[in-house]
Amino acid sequence: MKKPHYKSWNADLERELKNPAFRAGFEKECEKLRIACDIAILRGKKKLTQKQLAKELKISQAAVARIEGGDQNLTIATLWKIGKVFGKKLSVKFV
Repeated sequence: MKKPHYKSWNADLERELKNPAFRAGFEKECEKLRIACDIAILRGKKKLTQKQLAKELKISQAAVARIEGGDQNLTIATLWKIGKVFGKKLSVKFV
């Protein structure tokens, strides 16, 4: 029996990134996930559960899960509140 030939996903991604619309969407999602991971890491360092963080932010635990999963569009106000819980300042830069 012949083994299936699998293409590298990197090659597919490189090809797709040549499309400007795809690249813009990909970069947007990468940034959302970076922020989501930063929030999850900060929560872990402070040893808070999602439920505890939700209580401090006055939102639901499900909302915290969506934030940490990158499935929530965050406002500056929400990011500022999250930073305040962790004793961090919010900084937004265009580079």
